[in-house]
Amino acid sequence: MAAGHAEPGTFLALLSAADRDALLALGGHRRFVRGQRLMQQGEPGDRVLVLLDGHVKASTSDARGHETVLSFRGPGDVLGELTFMHAEPRSSNVTAIGPVVAQALAAPEFRSFLERAPTAALTLIDVISRRFRDANRARMQFADLDTVGRVAARLVELCERYGEGTDAGIAIRLSITQDDLGSWAASSRAGVASALRTLRELGWIATERRRITVLDLAALRHRGT
Repeated sequence: MAAGHAEPGTFLALLSAADRDALLALGGHRRFVRGQRLMQQGEPGDRVLVLLDGHVKASTSDARGHETVLSFRGPGDVLGELTFMHAEPRSSNVTAIGPVVAQALAAPEFRSFLERAPTAALTLIDVISRRFRDANRARMQFADLDTVGRVAARLVELCERYGEGTDAGIAIRLSITQDDLGSWAASSRAGVASALRTLRELGWIATERRRITVLDLAALRHRGT
């Protein structure tokens, strides 16, 4: 995998070239289709995956089967990093939202790599710390926002990570459903549909099937804070 293909701020993107090459020489490639589970909530954390291509969503399911989307991950991200040390039960599901290629390593293999490459271990700690900081900031932010504000905040996040400039505006490259966006923004499907309609009427976004183009990022950012 070329270093440039890893998304900015991900584990692979932050590794040194030597550490990245050493990591990618381990394990083997796995391919997944849209909707396939890469990891299952409750299963032992006996392996680690490094995303090479494609995107996934991390989510949790309650006893009634209700899904809450926690985050989206893309090329360069590491999965299973919180449970591999002691093969603890996984706290979330990881599902492909399109075709995915990942490097799969057994937990002992990944642990040995980190022992041989302390700079990689420090990089992993930094990535995990930033994830927790981002999650805490989002929780505090969401406490004071209505549904439109929460959806606006999530669209800003998607723009920052998956946005691509076009003549019309910023196209969000991640193929995300309204159900996933609503779950991620702590809203019902009806609530997120209403919020998107409001944002369209304001002229801040344009929507097509599984595609959102942001027309006024500054307005969204202001509404989502």
